[in-house]
This record gives sequence, structure tokens and C-alpha cells, in this order.
Amino acid sequence: MFDILIREAATRFGVGDKALPLLQMLLAYMTAKETGGLTGFLEKFKAAGLGPIVQSWLGGGPAAQPVSNSQLETAIGASGGLLSLLTSRLGVDRESVTSAVGYLLPAVVGKLTPGGSIPSTLPPEIASLAAAGQVQLAAPVVPAASGTAGAGGAMKWLPWIIVAIAALFGLNYCSKSRTSEPVPATAPASAPDTGASGVIGGFGPGPATAPASAPASTPATGASVPGGDVQSSTEPEGAGILAWLSSEAPALKVYFETGKTDVSAEFGAKATELVNYLKANADAKAVISGFNDATGDAAKNAELSKQRAEAVQAALVAAGVPQDRTVLEKPADPTGNASTNSAARRVEVVVRK
Repeated sequence: MFDILIREAATRFGVGDKALPLLQMLLAYMTAKETGGLTGFLEKFKAAGLGPIVQSWLGGGPAAQPVSNSQLETAIGASGGLLSLLTSRLGVDRESVTSAVGYLLPAVVGKLTPGGSIPSTLPPEIASLAAAGQVQLAAPVVPAASGTAGAGGAMKWLPWIIVAIAALFGLNYCSKSRTSEPVPATAPASAPDTGASGVIGGFGPGPATAPASAPASTPATGASVPGGDVQSSTEPEGAGILAWLSSEAPALKVYFETGKTDVSAEFGAKATELVNYLKANADAKAVISGFNDATGDAAKNAELSKQRAEAVQAALVAAGVPQDRTVLEKPADPTGNASTNSAARRVEVVVRK
């Protein structure tokens, strides 16, 4: 759920492997019942005159407004507040922590408020991450050395042992969450597409001789592929959306049911990181490419692929990406060496500058 956010926070703001604990503690602080839960947390921003910004975060999406470091300091920067807690427990400079929190907050609040409303209970995966964060927030800050050397050495490491255990718990949960994610039901993977997802934008149909059982080019969950690309989940069977990283930028794979051009309803949520990236990088464009499974009528494959690519393009435009920031492009390998027919019925969206 938060994989791309964690990776972006780690690389863009210099928090490295502290990104996951930072997110866990952020969730714990935001949802703590003793301080009024998410409602109480957002009230801090409203009291600081940031009500319109908070309102834009609810429900997520491209309309979410950014928040500056100075605004964060005003709302949650008081002594003993969230920024102080995170800085002391992570051992990261305050500016990096504040910038990372500012990046995470709009997306995290959006995920916590589906439909624009605050839920009465947290989803299990978020509750688990928040519980791990609560353990870390409760850990005492490492004190200056005092007393006997033996006692001081033991006590110095105790809080960080607790933090490490909590972080491992969170990583283990995230891994289980990804591998147990349900996939939509569809026809058997070997079924032809009756016009499989092919090359796009008026280009000719892909070759019809490539075997459907060719070795998969997509790695297992979390694995790296050439060029530094990282998958965030396994490929679905049938319609679905796969968010991943390509050359350190958000990317998407959009899968389709046999013979259909309907984009999965989860597109809006899965495309949030990509849309936000494009908004923040004016020189970047979304390059949309289609692939086919080498079965069925080649001409129908090409037309069906074009329609699917245009459907993905329309979905991006609806999510807030200007149409002139999108490009339909023929892939070098139309079959894409997918392991199954369902994996081949896809449209890929990557960022190019």
C-alpha cells in the first residue's frame, strides 16, 4: 500500500532505511486515540490556518495540495510534537524529517480517507503499521552515557533493539500483505485474447509466432530488473493495475480481461504516485505502450491494443495529467516475453524526460 511512498521518501529526502519506521510512527501519531485519532490530528492543521490544504487531502487524488516545511513547523513542530519525536527517535536531521513528512502526509491522509470521509475503524494493514510505530514512539530516547560502563552500554542499545524489532515486524507485514493481495478472476492463463493486447497508435500488429510460454521478463515481488526497475507486486490474472518503479520513477502496468478495453476501477488509487510525479516534474511525460500475447487475429490484436492504450491515456487525463504530457508509443518487443497470455494483455506506462 505504501511501498512507492517509502522508497521515494528514502531516496528523495535522505532518510534511507529510516523511511519505513518514519511512516510507521507517522501513522501511529496520526491515529492515536488518546489525541483524538485522525480527526484530532487534522484539527492541528486547521488550527494553524491550513484548513483548505487539509480538505484537499481527503480522499486523495491529484487535487491534494502540498504543505511547506514552515507550515508543518507551525502545525506540528512544537516541542514534544510529531517532528520533535521523529527527529529524536530516528537520528535524522530535522529538515530531512520535516521534508519527508510533508511529502508523505497528503498521500497518507488520502489513503486513510477513502471517499473523502474519516472511517470509524482502520483497515487491518494500516492498524498493524501504526501498532509497530507506537512501539517505536514509546521507546525512550537514547540518553547520554552515565553510571557504570556496563550498565550504560546495555541501556544505550535497548531502545534501538526495540526499534529494529518493530521495523522487522512492519516489513514482514508489508511482505505478507503484498503476496496475499487477491487477484481478479479470469479465464485460464493460456486462453487466447480473441485479439490480444498488441502494439498501439496505428502501428502494425505484433508477430504471431512468439510462444505464449516464453520465459517471464517480470521479476518476482520486490525484485530488481535491468535499469534499476523494481516491481511492487506480482502480476494479476485478468484486469488489474500493477504499480512499480522504472529508473527511479513511478510506473504502471495495466492488465485487461480477454477481449475487453475496460480499465480496472483501482486505476485512480494505483496511479496517484505517477500523477503526482508528473505534476512535480514539468519536463516529464507518460509514455504508453501496449503488448500482445501472439495468439488470435493479428489485425484485431492491433486494434484492440490501440483501444486499450487510448483507454489508459483517457484515464490518466481524467486523473489530472494533461493530454499533451502523454505519448502513445510502439514497444520494441510487442510480445514482451510475458509468462502467460493474461500477463501479455497489458499496457505499460513509464516516465520519460
